[in-house]
Amino acid sequence: MRIFLLIVFFILTNCTIANVVPLVIEDSNNNIKIIEKLIEEPYQVNGKWFYPYDYKKFEEIGLAQLETNLKNGSKTKNGEYYHNDILSGSHRSLPLPSIIEVTNLNNGKSVLVRVNHRDAFSSIKVINLSEAVFKKLGMNKNGDLVKISLIESNESFVLSKAYTYDEEKKVVEAPVSSVVIIEKEKKELSVNNKNINNKNLYNKIFINIASFAFKESAQKIKRDLSNYDVRIFESQNLSGNTEYKVLIGPYSDVESLLIDLNDDTFKKYEDLSIYLI
Repeated sequence: MRIFLLIVFFILTNCTIANVVPLVIEDSNNNIKIIEKLIEEPYQVNGKWFYPYDYKKFEEIGLAQLETNLKNGSKTKNGEYYHNDILSGSHRSLPLPSIIEVTNLNNGKSVLVRVNHRDAFSSIKVINLSEAVFKKLGMNKNGDLVKISLIESNESFVLSKAYTYDEEKKVVEAPVSSVVIIEKEKKELSVNNKNINNKNLYNKIFINIASFAFKESAQKIKRDLSNYDVRIFESQNLSGNTEYKVLIGPYSDVESLLIDLNDDTFKKYEDLSIYLI
């Protein structure tokens, strides 16, 4: 199997030019398949590289935090204007704009959110959300656990059945190429009441510090973190090989998780993630 890159070509979006580089695989039968495409130039933040892709499917669990880097009237990465009362979010690699479903894992409430900015450059703090989203989902202002799922990733805003004139007006006036009306069962741009169960969608929270092929490496990290409740979890990866994950926890709530995450001890670990059971 050979992997190669097709010729770079350009698209014009919001008066800026972005490279689109499809990643292609050619198998032994000379069949060619496009796997995904890089829709923006890779960029670097605090020494870490990020790669925006045209995802066909994307789901992620992690911490959502309140958007504080944008003020009312500030321009977002894709040239729109930020307002606290619009359901919007910032993500490190999703296409701009994208429509995602955000679910508060503490109460089951969900809402559709427009991603139009770059931020949340972390594997554990996965998205920044406007005040409107926090209010709709009843979220803790210090941060809360969410699941995000990609719904649409193109230049069209997903509009369900008319809900209120004011919200529809915001969509129509948004600087996108077109607005399409798409029937999406129970996917209004408001709280999906059938998903509200007012209880946690998890029992315990763990921080995954790192994964190792050798148990001795995991044990060394455990010794280094002796001030925390550390355990080593053995699992199989997608290749069928054994991995040893170093987990801290369990945490019974988000507040206690946030306290530990603010400790400088964790800043040297780049691949932190959240495990829920």
